[in-house]
Amino acid sequence: MWQYMEARRSSVFVKTYEEGIKRVIEGNYAFLMESTMLDYAVQRDCNLTQIGGLLDSKGYGIATPKGSTWRDPISLAILELQEKGIIQILYDKWWKNTGDVCNRDEKSKESKANALGVENIGGVFVVLLCGLALAVVVAILEFCWNSKKTLQLTETQILCSEMAEELRYATHCHESKQRQSLKGSSAKFPPDSTYVPADTGSVIPNRGGVHYNYFD
Repeated sequence: MWQYMEARRSSVFVKTYEEGIKRVIEGNYAFLMESTMLDYAVQRDCNLTQIGGLLDSKGYGIATPKGSTWRDPISLAILELQEKGIIQILYDKWWKNTGDVCNRDEKSKESKANALGVENIGGVFVVLLCGLALAVVVAILEFCWNSKKTLQLTETQILCSEMAEELRYATHCHESKQRQSLKGSSAKFPPDSTYVPADTGSVIPNRGGVHYNYFD
């Protein structure tokens, strides 16, 4: 931006604040100026407005000679005025409470502080409801898949009864571990095999409808 302004110095730069404000009012011109003077001008002319925030922040000071005995007393006095709010009172008196202050539309100022309504954040609830619906669908599909998988291992129940049993175990959290152990045992041994306790024998496949148990 600075290079653009330098290349068009004759048509861009102005010598005084008054000239810059005049060009802004005439149109098609943006004027960069010090924030305090900008605030003062905007408060008195409704045709002017500030765009964006500050480019940087600098404070005012009172210059004294190097090593002056007045430096510390002046600094302490300014800090005291600032802490007591006197500087803000003077600012309001000379910047905002004069007779030539522009009476801007108060509604535009209040609108900035208004609370957000449902129309402003409705999209958040839509996304939340969509996510909740998707989670419910995934949970139902997972429940049906687990029921069908367990049914294939046991081959003793129909799908509806197996789903009912899965639902019963899901609603009784203290029985979930027992349910998992039963599933593990069903997956370990084929449906056509029988087993006996470990101290008496071992698993022998079912051959021709007769169960053969081998004992140690």
